[in-house]
Amino acid sequence: MTASQLTLTDIHVYIPSFRPSIDQVIQEINEDGVSFRLSAAEYRDSGFEHVPVARDESLEHMIARVCAPILSQARREGIRLGAILFACVTSAGEQAQSLFSGLLREYGYGETPVIQPEEYGCATIHLSLNLAKAYLAAETDNNAAVLFVAADKAISSHHRSDSYMLYGDAASAALFRGSGTEGQRTLSTRLKVDGLVYDDCPERIKMYFSTFYLAVRQVVKQVLREAGMSMNEIRLIFCSNLGLNTWSTLARAIGCPLDKFYAGALGHAGHLHNTDILLNVNEAIRNGSLNKGDFYLTVTVGFGGYYGCALHKYE
Repeated sequence: MTASQLTLTDIHVYIPSFRPSIDQVIQEINEDGVSFRLSAAEYRDSGFEHVPVARDESLEHMIARVCAPILSQARREGIRLGAILFACVTSAGEQAQSLFSGLLREYGYGETPVIQPEEYGCATIHLSLNLAKAYLAAETDNNAAVLFVAADKAISSHHRSDSYMLYGDAASAALFRGSGTEGQRTLSTRLKVDGLVYDDCPERIKMYFSTFYLAVRQVVKQVLREAGMSMNEIRLIFCSNLGLNTWSTLARAIGCPLDKFYAGALGHAGHLHNTDILLNVNEAIRNGSLNKGDFYLTVTVGFGGYYGCALHKYE
């Protein structure tokens, strides 16, 4: 077993209460000229039912909902915040620092830099785990931490979907700390970058969809091998909410039953970019699917050829 690299604590998730049916959303995006290639019935077969939509909530409002309780607790505990890693797929052009400036000043973290990694899509949470691991490994202060924040709000139908997937609005946050705290211990992480799709070339997109499961299998096997563990020791897999059909392909590739993939949020939340993982872990803890002492994997797939995997233990 490898030593703990970092621990995720104080996880918060916000999902808008307005959640139209997939039928309604597909009809709207088709009317707006988006070429969605699945019928509502086909999409529902993958376990999807609703899409969270932020009608009145701004991106800044959703960020504040998940960050305020963490920053408040951090200030009370004297946490030194090294940086905020901000994952935002739908609004990559936003000035990230301005979205956080008022909130950070309110809680005494006004000088904290906000870093927005780009180009990793829905695998940005695993990129952030790797960045935080490197930062915390060089820190001697036990109160050092990195705040991970994911927030997305589609501003058009082209942000709401691509040809095969609908994207919901949501925000989430978690504090990344050293190994001496209770929470979700991260024991091993891997990130694989193929970069197959970078110019919307149809042939490259076709190649990506026909080979992505091989890259996922590679990173999962690397993580388990590094930890000296087998799939039988893994309680659950928390994967990007790509649907039951895609998960079936991944399950066969990595050699596990489909029911090892946590599917509790598929129906009411759908796919929420980088919020999927934190949402699923939180839900599984609340409903008793994940208990203290359990080992689990997190797996992400970013469109174009970005793949992340990490081994965790709930303590």
